Amino acid sequence: MTSPPYCNRYDYTRTYALELAYLGVTETEIRRLRQRQVSCTVEHSSKIHELEVLYESLGQHDRFKHILRVIRSNAALQEINAALTTRWNRGDLNNRGVLQMIDGYFIEMGFVFAEILRTAKPGASIAFVNDNVRYGGEVIPVDLITTSIAEDLGFQADTVHVLVQRKGNSSQQMGKFGRAELRKCITIWRKPA
Repeated sequence: MTSPPYCNRYDYTRTYALELAYLGVTETEIRRLRQRQVSCTVEHSSKIHELEVLYESLGQHDRFKHILRVIRSNAALQEINAALTTRWNRGDLNNRGVLQMIDGYFIEMGFVFAEILRTAKPGASIAFVNDNVRYGGEVIPVDLITTSIAEDLGFQADTVHVLVQRKGNSSQQMGKFGRAELRKCITIWRKPA
């Protein structure tokens, strides 16, 4: 069970700056760490090339291409990317980096799912805690998209538990697009036996 970085624009290296400083992590190391974490802010750059180099070094380039193709062909992710591009073109998004962040987040998480699937024992249950998010008025069902990608990669979806606590939106979005409650969920998947 894990709670990965959420797709919420929080920079965890800033959120935990005090803890990192206490551990003796330098500003240079924090900047490097910031770029190495899963894309969850608009400041992150794409990690596709780094992933490709890693898989190539492991003699797994064909596997890299397969995983990326599975993720990129996911209909739910394609729909969200298209919807966000439309919202950017209409002026609903305040930062173009959101487009790359969303795409990068789901691609990188897809690689995480693929590696968990590869290393988990047959029949193992996997649980992810995550929040849905909203950008430019577009609600992004992170729970459903990640579950769809996980299924495309080979997991069997078991259930999506919706937690009672529902989070709201930023005041900027509520002012322009109204209020929409966003789910916080625990998704459960199983590796086929």
